[in-house]
Amino acid sequence: TLGKMRLGIGDPTVLDALSFARAGDRSLRPVLEAAYNRTSDLGLIARTLWKDGPAGLEALKVRAGQPLRPQLAERLPNPEAVIKKLGTVGVQPKYDGLRVQIHKDADGVKIFSRNLESMTEMFPELVTAAAGLAARSVILDGEAIAYDPDSEEYVPFQETTARRRKEGISELATRVPIRAFIFDAMFRDGTDLTPLPYEKRFEIVQELVGQSDTLVVAPLTTTDSAEVLTRDLLDNISRGLEGVVAKRLDSPYQAGARNFNWVKLKRNTSGQLNDTIDVVLLGYYRGKGKRAEFGAGALLAGVYDADKDEFVTITKLGTGLSDQGWREIHKRMAGFEVDDKPARINSIVVPDVWLEPAIVVEVLADEITPSPRHTAGMSADHPGFALRFPRIVSLRTEDKKPEDATSVREIREMFQQQREPSRQR
Repeated sequence: TLGKMRLGIGDPTVLDALSFARAGDRSLRPVLEAAYNRTSDLGLIARTLWKDGPAGLEALKVRAGQPLRPQLAERLPNPEAVIKKLGTVGVQPKYDGLRVQIHKDADGVKIFSRNLESMTEMFPELVTAAAGLAARSVILDGEAIAYDPDSEEYVPFQETTARRRKEGISELATRVPIRAFIFDAMFRDGTDLTPLPYEKRFEIVQELVGQSDTLVVAPLTTTDSAEVLTRDLLDNISRGLEGVVAKRLDSPYQAGARNFNWVKLKRNTSGQLNDTIDVVLLGYYRGKGKRAEFGAGALLAGVYDADKDEFVTITKLGTGLSDQGWREIHKRMAGFEVDDKPARINSIVVPDVWLEPAIVVEVLADEITPSPRHTAGMSADHPGFALRFPRIVSLRTEDKKPEDATSVREIREMFQQQREPSRQR
């Protein structure tokens, strides 16, 4: 893909360029983006645009074997805000696993990650289970999580991602099997299901996914009560899960969208933001003293500005990693070091070493504050945003592209949410 070629431009910029090349302006961007969300194939889109024009793009449909970009969830600060905004919702557990998109067609079964990379060989048990589905062709959305077959307890995320190793997968599949919780169906036997309301799509999930240990229907409850939603949230957290996702029951599946049709609620610890933030590493500062042996002593991190297709700084990270964690992150960064600031990075501060935006890490902070030093959200009449007391909580974001990081728009919304009195309950 273009991303793998490290051209220094993002897919949104390529879509703009295609529109300018064909129409002389950005007028084709909406139809280009819609086709991209359905097919995730820039090469196909470019060829189709040149051969068949905009009408050809509109004819590109969702089909099994070709991954579509996943729908993503927005944030709200608490259950009261969710019910106030969405009304009656369907509520499902938020699993701490790997997002999987399962495709079955005449060519067999394929499994794709959140960032649309093939994971088929990682999950032989999912392939076997999906092959037995009562449909000629199907696309399912779900979350894969490893579990202990003796205790039935879910194991740490690292056990799930251990499948990324090329060797020993059969042994891992026996010792630590994978279970995929299926929560959506986007395609079945030639029919695009994405325009259907979620309530109907979930009925199709229930029809397709039988009772097994491998493919499981994600449980769904319905409520219009903030009290019930709070109880569901706390119950799922007590079971070791991340929280819940609340969904509008009448909403279509909007590929590539992050909007309030789906809202995630996670653990909210006093004195912290109501959710973690996914940041992109943009550079690092060389270690001093004890950290000299790790190669890096602090990290420059940013978020994604989707409007400008660039990465903007939001914090400097220096806590949250063990000694082994520092060694691991320095090893990962080595492949992305560059001599000069990449064109897609907008930064006032200058690290010792610049990085191509590629590595995403999960951080937690106490709050978001205005900052004259960081460029996230900065404009002529507004300072940027920074994270107060940030610490790394997980390096487990290998399934996310840099453009999947938290966006400037989300940071701005979180900044507003933390100031609302309702957050202080």
